[in-house]
Amino acid sequence: AILRNPMADPYIIGTAAGASLGATIGIVVPLLVPALAIGAGSAWLGLGIVQLLAFTGGIGTVLLVIAVARSGGRLPSVTLLLTGYAVSSLLAAGAALSGHGLWFVGLSALLPWTPLLVYEIVWKRERYGLFATFLAVAFIQTLHMGEHSVQVLQMLGTHGDLAHSHGVFGQLDFETVHFVADTLLWLALGVFLVLFRGANRWLWVAFAAASLHQIEHFYLFWMYLVDRGTYVAGGFAGIMGSGGVIGSPLGRPYLHFSYNMIVIVPMLVALWDQARSMDATPHPRR
Repeated sequence: AILRNPMADPYIIGTAAGASLGATIGIVVPLLVPALAIGAGSAWLGLGIVQLLAFTGGIGTVLLVIAVARSGGRLPSVTLLLTGYAVSSLLAAGAALSGHGLWFVGLSALLPWTPLLVYEIVWKRERYGLFATFLAVAFIQTLHMGEHSVQVLQMLGTHGDLAHSHGVFGQLDFETVHFVADTLLWLALGVFLVLFRGANRWLWVAFAAASLHQIEHFYLFWMYLVDRGTYVAGGFAGIMGSGGVIGSPLGRPYLHFSYNMIVIVPMLVALWDQARSMDATPHPRR
């Protein structure tokens, strides 16, 4: 019953983060403690130690999330959602602290889950229709939030050195990517408001927060295209960043982490509200 919950996706209930941390341990620990490298390259049933630890980490995280979220013999959807998100963030932070090719570690950990994830997406699309699309957007935004979380951890770990704090996929840390990603999210939330007939109040909160964030990105992208010199000289702080047009105590990485946080929280609550409204509707079983 738990895995039939529409929100029980690998990224939401911690499977992906647990697998990533397991893979990181499998790669990094033998490097730090050479004695443990003996047999590290061995395989069992065609699986190496990294894959086995990734699998163990994923399964173990799901069991941990279920154990923490369970209350009085029940497993409320909102508790499952928030527990999974919290545990995922902690485990992702653990993987981030290794500093060992995070993008490669993440992809290595997630690739074995790809067939299952594709199956889940197809099945949920057939079963839940528009809600499945909303779930997919929330899933992508959770990844986006994770990227900002890693960047903030890197900033803290390097004493604010932005040159060495670009998240997991540092190659994509440039203005056009940020603008396109946040614009698509903003438009998607607006479309969901229309399609859900404005009945989900938390979706309104998420859309309002995303709109504030989007104003920042409209300004940043305009400056990036029109006045690159000013942008490079400090204009990338934007409107509300430290040293920006209006300014605040927050540097750009911390500001945009905060923007994404005030978007993702009401968005996930809106997702839960939407799932709860569907509970009374019968659906075909697998």
